[in-house]
Amino acid sequence: MPPADVGAAMRYAEYSKQEISFIEGELKDWFLQRRFAMERNIAIKKALDDNNFTGLSMSNSSVPPAQMALWSDLVQGKPELEDSLSTNAKQMKAEMYTKTFKDATDMDHPCRIPGSQYLQCVQANFKDTTGARTPKCLSLFTTFDGCRKNILQQQAQALETSLVKQDIADRRAKALFERRSILLEAQSK
Repeated sequence: MPPADVGAAMRYAEYSKQEISFIEGELKDWFLQRRFAMERNIAIKKALDDNNFTGLSMSNSSVPPAQMALWSDLVQGKPELEDSLSTNAKQMKAEMYTKTFKDATDMDHPCRIPGSQYLQCVQANFKDTTGARTPKCLSLFTTFDGCRKNILQQQAQALETSLVKQDIADRRAKALFERRSILLEAQSK
């Protein structure tokens, strides 16, 4: 090889080593971020499961069925008192709805006020039949239901955004890994 080619080959070899080192650093960062996120999410899920938190997805099988039914009504359905229940049972169920809701929301939660107002209406009118109670509390439930749907929509959008970011990072890591493979192959020739 002429001396100019040897110099170019040496510069390319040095450049390749530097690029491989950079790529390996980027891949390590990607791996550590994914690993840290996975371990963090597993720890959060375990803590929530250990304390019978079920979340909006209601995916904790260790929550007692009675609490799961109350939570399902609060998150997805309509907290209501069945006419077949005795007056004491209606009052107790209304109190359980209110306690569960207040324990699950902090003061800053956007649905705390509309949810509390609706549940107070249900609790104040527990002696009424469903037909008599519904018109009294309907406007409050509509506001509460709209707030719940907005929270679920925000959660779905946040999940989608998170998945898109993760997919972009994964594709970048795949491209870096492929580039690293090409450089290592060229270096070994």
